[in-house]
Amino acid sequence: MDTFFTTLTGWVPLAFLGFAFFSTRILNENSSRTGKVAEILAWAATVATFITFALWLIQGRINLSATLTEAGVLGVRLDTLSLPILGLVTFLGAVIVRFSRNYLSGDANQGGFFKWLMVTLGAVISLVLSPGLVQFWLSWVVCSLGLHHLLVYFPDRLGTLLSARKKFIVSRLGDLFLILSFIGIYRVFGTQNFSELFAQTSAQPELLANHTWIAWCIVGGAVLKSAQFPFHTWLPDTMGTPTPVSALMHAGIINAGGYLVIRMSPFLLESSGAMLFLAVIGALTLICASLVMLTQTSVKRSLAYSTIAQMGFMLLQCGLGAFSLAVLHLIAHSLYKAHSFLSSGSTIANLKRLEPRPVAPLSPIILIGLTGMSIALVGIMAWGWGLSASTKPGLLVFLTVLAMAVSQYLVVSQQQHGSLLKMGRNILGAFGFVALYLGLADGTMRYFSDSLPHQPVGGLALQIILAAILGAYLLITLTIQTQPTGKARPRVLQALYIHALNGFYLNTLANRFSRAAGLVPAGR
Repeated sequence: MDTFFTTLTGWVPLAFLGFAFFSTRILNENSSRTGKVAEILAWAATVATFITFALWLIQGRINLSATLTEAGVLGVRLDTLSLPILGLVTFLGAVIVRFSRNYLSGDANQGGFFKWLMVTLGAVISLVLSPGLVQFWLSWVVCSLGLHHLLVYFPDRLGTLLSARKKFIVSRLGDLFLILSFIGIYRVFGTQNFSELFAQTSAQPELLANHTWIAWCIVGGAVLKSAQFPFHTWLPDTMGTPTPVSALMHAGIINAGGYLVIRMSPFLLESSGAMLFLAVIGALTLICASLVMLTQTSVKRSLAYSTIAQMGFMLLQCGLGAFSLAVLHLIAHSLYKAHSFLSSGSTIANLKRLEPRPVAPLSPIILIGLTGMSIALVGIMAWGWGLSASTKPGLLVFLTVLAMAVSQYLVVSQQQHGSLLKMGRNILGAFGFVALYLGLADGTMRYFSDSLPHQPVGGLALQIILAAILGAYLLITLTIQTQPTGKARPRVLQALYIHALNGFYLNTLANRFSRAAGLVPAGR
């Protein structure tokens, strides 16, 4: 049965990566057939993954691994983390491949696009299934290089070309951090196999006490991969790429940094400084990127900053030790963001069907009342669910962000409708949303209870401080959204709006540096 499981999923990365060996010219000449084969493989991989996941659950959730060589460098590892993420990647990959067949129909380079799309998907799948450090790092690099080919699909677009080159430099720096950490791990433990590494870290955690630099290198690789502040400037400028590439990048590849942190969590917990740094960077990115997101006039740029903020929240959760909640966030964000990008072309048509509604400013009393109602709703329901912030790492920050989402929903609904009847309906909707998400959070924590660390980092005091900061940020953003626009707005808010609209000028500085470094071809 073990061989059956590993074989059922092991063929997937090999088949996808096999597209790299086909000539781009031949694939372009047979683009329709290439797209059809790619879609069949993608859906077959999805079906195989879900069958494997279901049978694995029935058989008792035993960690399985199989390697192609005695050294154990290349192979497959099936466990509580890899299988749900594999299901996510294969499903979204199949949807994106299907979308691409229509999106690029008739394009002269469609065959080449499918080639690099399948190679990139294969690298992501190989990374998720990695049984050890070597395959993980190789897949990490191939994934980045494959994405680079997709980003420059339209090489005549200056902004996209510049952003792809900025991303290339940032990614190579991330690769360096990651290989240094992996070399350090191998020198300390004498093995690159995940099963052996996790067993040794559990039995002898003191081995990492004098090698905290390893955790810092892992954090560095994750921060760079996940487009965290201030290395995020390349992501919003990639909007000139085909929409399927945006969906793949924002719903899949950008999550690799979070997956790295979760997979390597036993090594990170030995360095409280690295974990605290990860939490601070995540919180800073969350606040800055979400402020910028609210001011953008472009749908895709707004989604890009949303991705940056969401990745910040995920790394914030990881930094607090809430790894299981980070997995839930990773899955939910991927599904949401893939849908957002793939449906972005319908935004204008949908807006035309909606009747414009005047938006009136809300009084501070109503604003504070709705915010307090949201906090009370989330707090009472979490208490009723039996979730305690003192025993669950990162739960207080998670509940704070959940309350922020509910208050945002209620405030916007009150602005647009205002009637008590519709407000009551919105409160019931918020109640259902909170119940659903708390149920998913509780189920996720139970699912990963024996496989992921659940050691609180920084204590409850750190969570309270971060929750207070996020709460203050919530009031600021709600004030910006609910106050009159233009000159009627207070001067402080006007200035903040202008700075956020320009991304706090980090994009401008990064572009100037890139041009000075010669990243843009002469004459462009």
